[in-house]
Formats: sequence, structure tokens, C-alpha cells
Amino acid sequence: MDASARHVEEELRELPARIESMRADVQVLESLLAQERAQLGEAEALRGAQADDLEARRASLANARKKVAQAHNLREANAAEREVEVNRQAIRDRESELERIGEAVEAKRASLAAREAQFEEARGMFEQEERRSSSRIEELAKERDALLEGRDKLVSDLPTKLFKRYERLRQRIPDVVAVLDSETCTGCRMALPPQRFVDAQKGEIVDCPQCRRIVVYKGLLEP
Repeated sequence: MDASARHVEEELRELPARIESMRADVQVLESLLAQERAQLGEAEALRGAQADDLEARRASLANARKKVAQAHNLREANAAEREVEVNRQAIRDRESELERIGEAVEAKRASLAAREAQFEEARGMFEQEERRSSSRIEELAKERDALLEGRDKLVSDLPTKLFKRYERLRQRIPDVVAVLDSETCTGCRMALPPQRFVDAQKGEIVDCPQCRRIVVYKGLLEP
């Protein structure tokens, strides 16, 4: 009974794990997307600040030129010329920086667009798989319940110690019960000690000393 339901139970464990893995991947992409949006916002803010500074420098240049035209002596003229040159250099620097930032902003926008498309695709695949898995889990649960119908009654007839031992083994190895008609264990293919096989033939609960499976003599199961 448990052997028949094993593949169903395995899929019931695997499906939620796969969904959680996909969910984690989508969350990583969403986090990266948020980071890139923040970086784009910072770059655009910096470009705006540089543009404002450029306008201020241009205004300062215009003011410095007025000073040159209005200079009353050589000293004032030289000072005004120096101010003109300082502002010209600052304007060139700001224009160069604005060009660099503009290129970075455009590159970041392209990267962000690609990341958004990647995120939307991943999210769509995740949502589709989540719906499919939810439906599949319902089907598997019904199939498992049908396969295990009557199990509780059988369990209640077993000695508690034996059942606990069976459950512990079931978590570690497949086909916990080895049904055999010779001294060879059908689970690990190793030979049982002769006396242990004799005990199994008598209906005693014995296990394989090699793989620890519970051994049941086939002849006792036949009508």
C-alpha cells in the first residue's frame, strides 16, 4: 500500500519545493529590478543637479563678462578675465560630465528594460506553474487518499513498536518490507543468516542485518 503511494508522496513533496524555488528566483529578480530602478533614479537626479549647476555656471560666465566690459582699470579687468576663464572651464567640465551621465542613464534604462522583461517572463512562468501545481497537488492528494484507504485500520492492528520502527525506516529506504521466498533479501540481495530465515518462515518479525528492511516470508502471504 505504502509502496504504491510512494511516487505520489514524492511528487507531493517535490511540487511545493519546486514552486518555492521558482518563487525565490522571482523574488531575486524583483530585488535586482528594484536596485536598478533606484540606481536609475539616482543617476537621473545627478544629471538634474549637474544641469542646474551648468545653468548657474553659464549665468556666472555672463556676469563675469559684464564685469570685464565694465572694468575701470587693469586690475579689475584681469580679475574679471580670470573669473571668465574659471567659469568657462567649469562649463566645459559640467558639459563633459553631463554627457557621461547621460550615456550612463541611457545604458541603465536599456538594462532596466531588459530586466523588467526578464522579470515579467519569470513571474508569468511562476504564476502559471503555481496554478498548474496547485491543481496537480489536489489530484495527487486524492490519488494518495485512494491508495491509502484502509491504512489506518491496518496500522491500528499492528504493534505500536513495530509501526514506529516501520515509519522510521520508511523515511530512509524504499520498500521497507522485503517479501522473500528464499534466504536472499529482495531489497539488498544479501543472504540472511539461516536461523533468521527460519524465524521469518515461522511468522516472526525479523529484519535483514544488511539493509535493516523488515523481512516477511512470501509463503505466509499466500492463501
